[in-house]
Amino acid sequence: MESQKSYPSIETVCLAVIATAVSTYMIYWLRPVLVPFVVALFVVSGITPLLETLEKRLGVNRLIAAAITFLLGLAMMVVLGLCLWLSVVQMADKGDAYRNRVNELIVSIEKQIELTFAKPNWAEIEETGSEANSERLPNQTSVHIEKPKGRPIGQSLENLQQTVDEFLRNGLARLSSELFNLATTSVVVLIYVFFLLLGSADVHRTSAPIHRINTQVRSYLSLKTIISIITGGVFGITLWLFGVPMSLTFGVLAFLLNYIPNVGPIVATLLPIPFILLHPDGTFGWMFAAIGTTSAIQILSGNLIEPKLMGKSSDLHPVVILFALMFWGMMWGITGMFLATPITAGIKIALESFQATKPISSMLAGRWGDT
Repeated sequence: MESQKSYPSIETVCLAVIATAVSTYMIYWLRPVLVPFVVALFVVSGITPLLETLEKRLGVNRLIAAAITFLLGLAMMVVLGLCLWLSVVQMADKGDAYRNRVNELIVSIEKQIELTFAKPNWAEIEETGSEANSERLPNQTSVHIEKPKGRPIGQSLENLQQTVDEFLRNGLARLSSELFNLATTSVVVLIYVFFLLLGSADVHRTSAPIHRINTQVRSYLSLKTIISIITGGVFGITLWLFGVPMSLTFGVLAFLLNYIPNVGPIVATLLPIPFILLHPDGTFGWMFAAIGTTSAIQILSGNLIEPKLMGKSSDLHPVVILFALMFWGMMWGITGMFLATPITAGIKIALESFQATKPISSMLAGRWGDT
């Protein structure tokens, strides 16, 4: 009897599997509605202390405090959007210079390939040698450069040039479109945030698990935001000092991508490298210094500063974090990767609240002995 009570029945296991599959599909199918709402929940969790400070310091009610917070968020979005747009305009002004730089590199590579495949024309050597034998030096030969038949490498270089030209022509337009879509989504998130802030201040204290989830997520997001602001600011200023275009945009991207553990900082480091390598006035030493400095910033932030400040704020095993990145990235795209860690941390706390699911919570934290 004891062994039968210790293990769930086959029906229970099957129902759990079916419920998990249906829930996963619904999360994916409802992503246009759920993604802005979940983002708004995390934003509210992070800015609730600001809201409470406004209520206490200014002595205003929750509606006015929520309106002030909403207007501050909207103003930050407008300023950030203008800065990003100025970076795009700066890149558009330098588009011709980068196109010329790419053409110069392609011509240089083609010349090197032609010299590499140079073949001596022995018929011309013999003919020239018989006519002017006395005028030639003993070891002098005539070399006729023949391009490789079919020019497969040259054709690849031409395709590369066309790709770069197409990117310079259409890439900025696509980037502007993506920024517009991001701004539209952000407005929807702000509307959710406004109405969520109007709720009672004691909603998150109605139960111990919800309070713990709110506290841990708020701690994680607060520390992560501070570190991301510092990293993104230093990253963008460094690129600006080196004269790399769109330095502000890359700084903002470094700030945002820092929320994606492990993968985000690597992507943020790689993004400006093409602009550094193709800089019209760039030298080898300048390129090495720019890439090395920006890489060092991300390495110091990810391997020295962040571990010391954050510690185990998420209380998740690194393998679990990587799996969460892949899963939520598959479900909700890039936004899911941003939210993967706090969502998984919240799920872990919820599982820890029930005796039957405590072993799963311990596994997510990497405490295998507790299972």
